[in-house]
Amino acid sequence: MKNALDWKSLFSSGIPPEDTPRHEAAEAYDEWRRNFIRERLYVLFYLGFIANPAFIALDYLQHREYLNPLFIVRVALQLGLLCGFLLFKFGPKSIPPNWFVILWVVVANLCITQMTVILGGFSSQYYNGLNLVYLTGAVIVPVSWPSHLAAQLVTLSSYYVSNSLGPQPDFNAAIENSFFLIWTCVALLFSVGLYERLQRAEFFARVSERHARQELEISNQKLLELDRLKSDFFANISHEIRTPLTLTLGAFQALAKSKLSEDAGELVKGGIRNSSRLLFLINELLDLAKFDSGRASLRKRCLDFAALVRGVVTNFDSSPIRRIHLKGLAEPVALEGDSRQLKKVLYNLLSNAFKFSDAQTGQVWIRLASKDHSIELEVEDNGIGIPRQQLARIFDRFTQVEGGATRRYEGSGIGLALVKEIVALHGGTIAVESDLGRGSIFTITLPRGNVTEDHVLGVPDEEDDQTFLPAQAAERQVDSPSSPALRLNAPLVLVVDDNADMRSYVERILRREYRIILAKDGAEALEQAQRLRPELIVTDVMMPKMSGHDLLQAVRRDKALRSVPIVFLTARAGTEARVESLDAGADDYLSKPFDELELLARVGNLIRTRAQERELVQLQKEKISRFLPPNLADLIMSGEHDDFLRGHRQEISVLFIDLRGFTAFVELAAPEEVMTVLRDYQAVMGRLVSEYGGTLERFVGDAVMVYFNDPLPCPNHAEQAVKLAVAMRQAVESLRHEWKAQGIHLGAGIGIATGYATIGAIGFEGRKDYAAIGPVTNLAARLCSEAQHGQILISDRVISLVKELVTFELIGEMNLKGVQKPVSVAQVIGTAVSSSNGN
Repeated sequence: MKNALDWKSLFSSGIPPEDTPRHEAAEAYDEWRRNFIRERLYVLFYLGFIANPAFIALDYLQHREYLNPLFIVRVALQLGLLCGFLLFKFGPKSIPPNWFVILWVVVANLCITQMTVILGGFSSQYYNGLNLVYLTGAVIVPVSWPSHLAAQLVTLSSYYVSNSLGPQPDFNAAIENSFFLIWTCVALLFSVGLYERLQRAEFFARVSERHARQELEISNQKLLELDRLKSDFFANISHEIRTPLTLTLGAFQALAKSKLSEDAGELVKGGIRNSSRLLFLINELLDLAKFDSGRASLRKRCLDFAALVRGVVTNFDSSPIRRIHLKGLAEPVALEGDSRQLKKVLYNLLSNAFKFSDAQTGQVWIRLASKDHSIELEVEDNGIGIPRQQLARIFDRFTQVEGGATRRYEGSGIGLALVKEIVALHGGTIAVESDLGRGSIFTITLPRGNVTEDHVLGVPDEEDDQTFLPAQAAERQVDSPSSPALRLNAPLVLVVDDNADMRSYVERILRREYRIILAKDGAEALEQAQRLRPELIVTDVMMPKMSGHDLLQAVRRDKALRSVPIVFLTARAGTEARVESLDAGADDYLSKPFDELELLARVGNLIRTRAQERELVQLQKEKISRFLPPNLADLIMSGEHDDFLRGHRQEISVLFIDLRGFTAFVELAAPEEVMTVLRDYQAVMGRLVSEYGGTLERFVGDAVMVYFNDPLPCPNHAEQAVKLAVAMRQAVESLRHEWKAQGIHLGAGIGIATGYATIGAIGFEGRKDYAAIGPVTNLAARLCSEAQHGQILISDRVISLVKELVTFELIGEMNLKGVQKPVSVAQVIGTAVSSSNGN
């Protein structure tokens, strides 16, 4: 059956995890089970040795008349158990231990079966001894259910056969006894099987856990080795970098002492600032590597800690406005420490205090308190503060309060971690308190060491001052549009970077060919772009307030800016970063450091490509305008109003004009003469249609149909149609004078109607027209056919809409061809004086 119990699975499952070596684990489990059975067999035999003599008392109390035969059976049982025990203990080890379980159960229950035969067969209560033996064997050795099953089958067979051969077998008692015997055996088999399954699963879990622990230890060892190699690599590569970097810094410093132009001087100063910053970062990495490898050591000596603090403060408080306030630093404070390492602590704390404070209103308070055996230094600022959830990890390596592409402040996340390591190496502690938006207080406690105030205080050494950055480099305050390009009409390029030196560098590269505007973050760049409409944007990615990616998305969402090319100029290198940027919609990508000529080439290529695209769009628009109304061409080129090309219902005013006497003229005139007349006539009519904002459906010979209020909305469409009709009538009069001089006698009639029509594109893929279909177009055409030369006939609907604009004469109801009901018609005489000059 499909839902039948899987007995083999029930009693032998317990599959080890996939990552456990199956063969080895299975062998280990078999060995464990053999040892388990051996240990339990000692208990089983000892219980048999004790229980069998104890039951002689039961024989004596209940069956004295059978005491002798029962005693003989028990002696046989004791001897059988003793032989089995001696064989188990001293016999060959090759005998499987579960055989002795079978032996124990079979010997005991065969003897009990013989007792039931002596005491009356199936009716004897000694059959309960069988259950007791089964239960004892299963409880003491709860494994190897096949062994227990084999012992049960042997002994039950013996019990039924032996008692059935007696003189008067009581089968009713046999049936009653069987109920308890069989269900006891079944329950015990289930119990043994489930227990063994549990033990097997637990064993394999322990094996898997042990295996996992071993792999984890191996992995940990590998990680420790990799960490050591990383630290060695940092130390080695940092040492290798320091030599060329020191020479570079030295060259910049030598150049700074020579006579240079203003631009060259700025370049040299920028080189000194950034080389010093790079050297500082390398030294921090070296220090971390030393701490990791356990090679960090202190060169302690007695020093004046107050003087050391004042010396570091001098590098920061060089501005005219006093921003650092000292307390407790006037008198010498003796301390045993490493001045060079303590300078790093002070520099990092002060650097952070200034970095995260406002450049104009930021203040720093330094307080030093001297105690008998320690000193306590507080550095407080009124900066942005630290969120409470970040305080617990602020001293972790490579941790920054702000992360992601829009972080406002630069940094590697090393400084505070290094501070903690140095303070701990001095035997001190560091703590921080902070309120978000109000500022932070860093408190350092250092043991004074083996010094007193009477010690001669050493002067803090000044060696290796390049460990520290120079005084805070002033940001360029003027980031205004600069235009030293050779041509005043040169393309405008927006350069965006939060690093002032980088902005200045890119500006110097591009300003020879382009006009440049600068922005220090994405938000400012978006504002500049919306105001000045640059030809191209060169932007960093990681910036405060708005990242480069956010700026890209904002530009692409702006209809006026979406086509502006954007070049990412970022420190993120590699194929992944490049693909990510291009997928986001950037037009190009350059990683720092970059080649100046490559930047110029890529910017120039994008600007030229964009100019060509604009020229192509303009050319396409001009070509489309030759066959479609200009307003319709604009909508098609914008691609934003595709719905109007599909059929839609709209109220419009339709004007229809054609020439009187044209058919007779065509029959007599030469084709060239006809073409000349049509060109002059259609040119004048076309200009008027564009001037009055109408949609010219098409020229059909001498007939022209124009409608208003689609595709561009026109609230006063009936008024515009009448104004256009009056202008057309005047234009035709001018043309008639020219035609009469040539012997051509032509006139023109005009009809105007207002109503609803279905409008949209009709035709096929190769050619489509924009057409209006409905009774209103037919009505305008019929009014035109009824109009004499110089007449402008309008329907009753038009009359109600323009009666304040024009002077007209009612003609009355007319029966028009193709129109079911008579139509009230009026003739336009002219426009009212108040509006005759407006369009």
